[in-house]
Amino acid sequence: MVDLRKELGHIRRPIDGRIFALKLAVLCSLISVGVALVLSGSVWRMAVGIILCGLMYAHAIELQHEALHGTGLRSRRGNALVGVLLGIPMLISFAAYRAAHMRHHRRLGTPENREFFDYGDQYGFGSGSKVHDVLLWIYRFSMIGHYVNFLVVCVKLAAGRPLPDEKPAAMRAIRRDHALMSAILIVTVVTSVVTHSLLAVWLWLVPLAIANPVHALIELPEHYRCQTDTTDVFRNTRSIRSTWLMTWFTNGNNFHVEHHFMPSLPIAQLGELHLALAGRHHYYHRTYRGFFRSLFGPDPSVPYSERVLLSSQPR
Repeated sequence: MVDLRKELGHIRRPIDGRIFALKLAVLCSLISVGVALVLSGSVWRMAVGIILCGLMYAHAIELQHEALHGTGLRSRRGNALVGVLLGIPMLISFAAYRAAHMRHHRRLGTPENREFFDYGDQYGFGSGSKVHDVLLWIYRFSMIGHYVNFLVVCVKLAAGRPLPDEKPAAMRAIRRDHALMSAILIVTVVTSVVTHSLLAVWLWLVPLAIANPVHALIELPEHYRCQTDTTDVFRNTRSIRSTWLMTWFTNGNNFHVEHHFMPSLPIAQLGELHLALAGRHHYYHRTYRGFFRSLFGPDPSVPYSERVLLSSQPR
């Protein structure tokens, strides 16, 4: 694996902050369009605006993921500042996400591995009970666990209690993020009550009903039903070729094998690495539609690779 990384080292190029800046500009522009539609007064335009805002809040977390790896902008402080702001709509602490995500990269394939977003049956092993599995899907798509954890962390920080696994520097940054998000929440609620305005509901709360399941769906293919008891990234992670639109929307998250193979590689270069690693993937789909169709296929215990070969053939 080390030799292969050295062999493909030529793919790595310096971080081009202009690409990330363009992504941020597109994000802000689309959110602005969504806000304008919500404020238009038309029920149909308002619905479209809510959906657009929700989609962009989920997209923002994919950009936050790039920032926490330090590959968005050349400046560490710039990545941190942008990362903190990107996480506010979905109440995702940049510092907490970064600390947990880096541990995930180091520990994937080991019993110590934990995800920042814990959906219960994280990797699709199933419980054997259909009712329990349905409840887990609801739990996943609503992201209730994330928001409960946000409140729990806020309480712990307010009480001066430490967070497991977190070093002092990370604790300070996590406290900063939660203080900022809590302040924004309080100001928003108080302002809404005093002014008798439902603006925050239509621009923030309701769009989360779109953002939460969309974010869960973006993350689902990463390691779902892969061989998560091995440290081999070609077996514990999945990649999806997909279209340019989905590659943009997921911010390269579809090239997840490549991301785990070279975590510090700028997102814009993952497509090139994907081509260089062709044929090595054990879990691979040509489209997101192919992946989601495979969830309702034969016995889920059968390795995906056996079904991918069939489902990925041109029709």
